[in-house]
Amino acid sequence: MQDRTLTLIQDDGREILCDILFTYHSEEFNKDYVVFQVRGEGSASAAIYHPTDNGKGSLDRIETDEEWEMLEDLLNDYASSVEDSCHSGCQGCSGCHSSEECGGCGECQN
Repeated sequence: MQDRTLTLIQDDGREILCDILFTYHSEEFNKDYVVFQVRGEGSASAAIYHPTDNGKGSLDRIETDEEWEMLEDLLNDYASSVEDSCHSGCQGCSGCHSSEECGGCGECQN
């Protein structure tokens, strides 16, 4: 399984572990993006991703409103697809994305 995490290193050297939600290449802006969520937090963020040969890559801040709008639309689509993929009949699950993951959430009515 491919590692779906990234580590942000703050100016003070503190490391923040993030889960990658998805990546996206925009033909319009000719850039690669990574959309991620800080582990344990509910909000998502994004950055421009520059891959390197060693597989680590680097990130840059997104600075234009047009790029943020595009990524917000993509994130909304992603959130809808995750919600739709939660197993059918689930009345109260807020955290699982498939029936395999659901067994331990304790919120499902199935």
